[in-house]
Amino acid sequence: MVHVVFSTSEKGSLRVALSGPGGAAAVAVIGGAGGPLGRLAAKRETARQRQRAAGAPPMEGRPADVVCLPLALSVGDISEAEPGEKRKAELAGLWAMDSAENAEVAEKMLAEARGALKTLRQRAACGEVVRVWQSPGADAACGIRSLAAWLRPLGFDKLRVERVRLPEFEARPDGTAVRYDGWGEVEPWHWAALADPTPLPAPALNALAQEWALLAAQNAPLRAVVNGRLVSVPEDFYDCFVLEVLRAQPQEFREAEAIGRLLCTLRPGVSDGFAARRIEALVQKGLLEEIEGPRPGRPVYDRVLRKTGL
Repeated sequence: MVHVVFSTSEKGSLRVALSGPGGAAAVAVIGGAGGPLGRLAAKRETARQRQRAAGAPPMEGRPADVVCLPLALSVGDISEAEPGEKRKAELAGLWAMDSAENAEVAEKMLAEARGALKTLRQRAACGEVVRVWQSPGADAACGIRSLAAWLRPLGFDKLRVERVRLPEFEARPDGTAVRYDGWGEVEPWHWAALADPTPLPAPALNALAQEWALLAAQNAPLRAVVNGRLVSVPEDFYDCFVLEVLRAQPQEFREAEAIGRLLCTLRPGVSDGFAARRIEALVQKGLLEEIEGPRPGRPVYDRVLRKTGL
């Protein structure tokens, strides 16, 4: 089985969830109890113990079976048939550090996605089950549709694909309800308890691929989930929420704090890098001005802004 996720946080959590018996002991011996590998081993063992205590069925697969496509396809140009230079440029624009680091991170993310896609195609063509873990939000909605389009040449009738949607709420025995914004927030030991795979037959995969083809033809600057549907929207689609958060700030404020509030408002919605991009657009319009730049080594939005036209 191949497990597909669309963010690095989901990849890390799922790999811990899939750590098999004996893995913790082996890592502990190699890294020592006090080293990074030892701490990772302890985390994996704790995950397995909690999974057993919860009575959840064991997860099928190994950490190496997880492939990640961290492409943030809800934002920017999606006209390329395969992830390429245009996608790398979009990823760099969403990473909120200095330009050199942005380019380096984007290069690594694109390389990971290309390698994951190659592995995924090879294993899917051999008849392995492809299990797609879909979080709420536009990135995952774009992810599963683009994945269907990329798998089309293999022949949908020859593929075994299933989807696991993150439940909207989880009712726990203590009477509380838990709401997750993405699979990356789920504790590793808890993935199995929330997993309810649904097969995606050939007609469903074809419909997803066709939806992606339509979105790619429109090639809007942004895609969002509206009333349960993934649609093309203008780049300023979220600006009403941005302005609402900014108007609630004092006359002078730290941008990072405003972005934190915005992300809570739009959960699940946009990334911090995209939020910073929209605030920078307001700076360029003269509605905000920078009065203190970011500290060295900090994100570009670690700065102080003053309202001038809000």
